[in-house]
Amino acid sequence: MSRAGSKPFPVKKIILLIGTCIGPLMLFAQQSLPANPFTDSTRFIELREVHLQARTASPQQRLVNFYRGNASFTLEDIMARLPEVSFQRRGPYGMEPSIRGYTGGQINVLIDGMRIYGACTDKMDPPTIYIEPLNLDHVQVQTGQNGFLHGSSIGGSVLLKMAEPKHDEEGNLHASVSSGYSSASKGWYESARLHFGTGRWSFLANGTYRKNQDYRAGGGETIPFSAMEKANYGFSAKYRLNENLSVKADFLGDDGWNIGYPALPMDVGYAAARIGSLSIQSEKPKQGWTNWNAKLYANRVQHYMDDTHRPNVPMHMDMPGLSKTYGAFAEGMRQTGQRHSLRLRADVSSTFLTASMTMYPPNEVPMFMLTWPDHRKMQSGLGAAWTFDADSNWRFQANARVDFITHRLTSTDGKEEVAVLGYDTDGRNDLLSNLSLSATRKLLARSAVFMNIAYAERIPTGSELYGFYLFNAQDGYDYIGKADLLRESSFQAETGIKGIVGNVQRVRVSYQLTGFASYLDNYITGIVEPDLSAMTIGANGVKSYQNLPWALQAGGEASLSGALHKQWQAVVTIRYTYARDDQGDPLPFIPPLKSMLSLRYQPGRFSAQAEWEAASRQERYAIRAGEDETPGFMLLHLRCGYSFPVSTSRIGLQAGVENVFDTFYHEHLDWGNIPRQGRNVYIQLNLSF
Repeated sequence: MSRAGSKPFPVKKIILLIGTCIGPLMLFAQQSLPANPFTDSTRFIELREVHLQARTASPQQRLVNFYRGNASFTLEDIMARLPEVSFQRRGPYGMEPSIRGYTGGQINVLIDGMRIYGACTDKMDPPTIYIEPLNLDHVQVQTGQNGFLHGSSIGGSVLLKMAEPKHDEEGNLHASVSSGYSSASKGWYESARLHFGTGRWSFLANGTYRKNQDYRAGGGETIPFSAMEKANYGFSAKYRLNENLSVKADFLGDDGWNIGYPALPMDVGYAAARIGSLSIQSEKPKQGWTNWNAKLYANRVQHYMDDTHRPNVPMHMDMPGLSKTYGAFAEGMRQTGQRHSLRLRADVSSTFLTASMTMYPPNEVPMFMLTWPDHRKMQSGLGAAWTFDADSNWRFQANARVDFITHRLTSTDGKEEVAVLGYDTDGRNDLLSNLSLSATRKLLARSAVFMNIAYAERIPTGSELYGFYLFNAQDGYDYIGKADLLRESSFQAETGIKGIVGNVQRVRVSYQLTGFASYLDNYITGIVEPDLSAMTIGANGVKSYQNLPWALQAGGEASLSGALHKQWQAVVTIRYTYARDDQGDPLPFIPPLKSMLSLRYQPGRFSAQAEWEAASRQERYAIRAGEDETPGFMLLHLRCGYSFPVSTSRIGLQAGVENVFDTFYHEHLDWGNIPRQGRNVYIQLNLSF
């Protein structure tokens, strides 16, 4: 019997996706333009003063050079413009990143190479919540087989690279401040950044403050419990030992208060992260090992869920969580001859997780239980990437990684809870292996075709192993872990074409068209346990995490970006993912066909931009995961900016209207069908000197 709204494979949509992308390519194809099609297909977003720029000249990275959102954008706002990335949304803040439909424990999210884990059992605090664009130098999104050099993964990696202080022989001081207002949430955004560098010492400090009230959806409805307030602050100091080596100390703090999650039964009373590191790194490339660095780090995340502001709460609960991680890594690259290069990364980490719930029944004694039984995850791994340029037309690459990971319950109470479910309390050991092979073939001087195949594994998360009656507001079930879950593995293939067409004087367009498919073995999902009773009042029942025999994901992405004229730029992106389990039912949280078209006119100091965003109806939805059919939508955003010098300073003004037609809509990955923000008028003032 079908478990969800299953539909046949959407051949027409795939044809439409390919046709939409290839048509413009044929239109823009003109003169030959030298380009390097062998550049890494990984996407980067470089973030300096919230301007997005391509970090290298690869066609895939050029498209992000176009985007310049307003200065109050969050990291999620910026990343959501990449065709590979979507977000599960439980509220307007703290959205969970997804790469091609993979999320949670299926992907890695690293901050400056450091592992960090959220402390919330309801996933209110993915690592990206504790980072502001002002903290970052760039964002790197790696898909599938490209994403496990930094850790075993079947879905890819999000690598967040922190901004670094730069040395300045003259000892100049640079600073910038920003202030902005958004009408839909009556929200304020303030930020400041200070940089000072001398011959040997350099310093960078920044701070960001946000405060939003409950936002207004399309049509005028106010969404309750969607307000938030937070402060983010960072400091970095670097000392140059010599022309080749430097040492650096970094600290990042983030505090949030009264953060609302309208799709969940609870909000966040307080959340705090403290992230620190000490590293040594190479400053200038030279023979032998280059671009290397080694780092010691520690981070601590505290999270407190709160239901005191919710009406008609049948029973008040306190739900704190704690995550502590310590680790170290070393990585570098070595050029072994003119045609060979080798990149290595070795890392170790130790993570402690615990979360609890205290229930206060009226006129009764409080009840306590661990929702995450105290446990520690120990990880050590080695990753390598070898590249070989066979000749001027062919490049081959092999990536490999091995991880040894242990899970151990660390308290008597935790062991007793897990034993109640009938599982072994001695912990588990996992040895993970990952391997990928890729080939790139140059076509003429400006384009290339590529193909990748890979095998990857990942371990279950702490919630999937040891979660104890974790309520899921999307499907209304309490979830319990299963300590003997099998590892989830994936066989993957990817192919595509990339390059540049046009001429330097008028038209220069980068393009990439990619198709991918993955076969997942031992897919982990929640299955109803009819013999168990729910603990949450009003819950539909209990589910336990179990392995399905297999699942399938496939889809495609395409992007065009470039200059149509000296003063005109354009970007087109489109993506589609199809996913099913062994019974033919759709997998949950798979976004529908979506596209974005942006056009910018920039004659000088002034710029004007129009963005058209559209998503089709999602007819493939997982009923067992609480999903339903999601209507399609189309949005229009208008932006403009003007900057001018004043003495030795520069003033910039940004303004715009998002969701111009005040459309009432939500995306398929939005829990509870909570509508998104309606028409929003914003203004932002920036001063730099």
